[in-house]
Amino acid sequence: MESRLESDHPKEPGPSAHWNVGDICDPLIQHAPVMYFTTDASGIIRNVNPFWAETLGWDPAHAIGRAFEDFIPEGPARSAFGLAWKSLLQAGSQKDVPLELMTRAGEVLDVLWSVMAQRGLQGDVQQYLGILVNVTSMRQSEKKIREQNEFLRNVLEALPHPFYVLDAETYVIKMANSAARFGPLTPTTTCYALTHRRVSPCTEPEHTCPLAVVKQTGKPVTVEHVHYDRDGNPRDYEVHGYPIFNDRGEVVQMIEYSLDITERKQMEKAIEENAEKVKLFAYSISHDLKSPLIGIHGLVRLLCKRYESLLDDRGKSYCGQILKTSEHAVALVEEINAYIKAKEVALAFESMDPLEVLRMVREEFGALLGVRQIAWVEPQRIPTTIRADRQCMLRVFRNLVDNALKYGGETLSRIEIGYEESAEFHTFTVKDDGVGIKPEHSEKIFEQFQRNETSRGVEGTGLGLAIVKAIVEKHRGHIRLESEPGIHTTFHIAIARDL
Repeated sequence: MESRLESDHPKEPGPSAHWNVGDICDPLIQHAPVMYFTTDASGIIRNVNPFWAETLGWDPAHAIGRAFEDFIPEGPARSAFGLAWKSLLQAGSQKDVPLELMTRAGEVLDVLWSVMAQRGLQGDVQQYLGILVNVTSMRQSEKKIREQNEFLRNVLEALPHPFYVLDAETYVIKMANSAARFGPLTPTTTCYALTHRRVSPCTEPEHTCPLAVVKQTGKPVTVEHVHYDRDGNPRDYEVHGYPIFNDRGEVVQMIEYSLDITERKQMEKAIEENAEKVKLFAYSISHDLKSPLIGIHGLVRLLCKRYESLLDDRGKSYCGQILKTSEHAVALVEEINAYIKAKEVALAFESMDPLEVLRMVREEFGALLGVRQIAWVEPQRIPTTIRADRQCMLRVFRNLVDNALKYGGETLSRIEIGYEESAEFHTFTVKDDGVGIKPEHSEKIFEQFQRNETSRGVEGTGLGLAIVKAIVEKHRGHIRLESEPGIHTTFHIAIARDL
């Protein structure tokens, strides 16, 4: 195309190549950023304005005298122009006809062609007055938008979960992927009609409307809802809502996506039911075992006492082992009951004096502390009242002190109770200078029936620290261990202040 236009010699414009008053010579047309041109009745260009040359890169002398279609690429674009020209011959005018033009550099431009016939006194066409608007950038932008929209649609369709865009005022679904089609979608379908089979938005406490919350707070929200599938079957969903704001900061739409958690809820229910069964079983077993174990212990003790003279050393050893084992079994049953209560029984929060609890623990272990010459240190500054379950806190300190005495080793010489407070927690510490615990065991020891290597040869149930952790967590707190083997072991117990 370019080489043919370069090689052809332009025709000399004759008298008819000049515009009449009000056409190309008009200053407005001369300086307008739109391509104006005229052709004769057969489509030969008679004149062009400067913006034509500026846009296409062709000197006016290369345009005047040539057919307008010479500047249209051959192929489909040329064929489309042929059809438009035929329509022009019949109608006498065309408006915003999409065409393609070739620049001198070989670039194809998208233009809109508007043309009107100028007729003589006899009604014959004298010339055609045409306007070309370059819409290449707009077409490229439109193409980019279409590609982005197509990409977005593909992304949304790839999501396995329901995805919506909702109008904040009307609750109408403005956009949805295939996974969200619980039923037929129309331009007026609302989210509550589609997923809840309702005629109004959700208002019940168990079905908090995420859109209402997002409009009120302007923040994302997550709620659980029951949605109905195409067949009307209820399904549990976790619904996530995210606000879309206008330039005034108002919520105008909401993005919503939902995760089907039906199976998870069923599993949670099954686990809850099984946990209840296990709890009842544990209560039953511990209750049924305690009485016969106590009976065995009493009978063996009587046997040892009354028939000691008839038993040889081996028999006496057997009696001692049975007594020791039955005592351990009774202690284990009691610890199991304590653990179940710590996990399941509701706490009785009250105002209590922590120093009074510490005095009770010190008195309980006083004899052992004195025999082993272990120093007992209490905090200098501690509140006279805190809110907590008194019996549970007594067990917490009792178990931690008992743990220090059992596993602190021969070097244990000091047990120190500390206290700190923050805006959220009362934090107590129980520190001893015993053998310590290796860092790799710092989390494991809080699990049920877990005992570390320092417990070898020491009687215990493996539930003491698990009970402490359960109690602390029910006080909306946490427990952690800090230890340096051979130097110290410190338990940090934090309980919430606003109980």
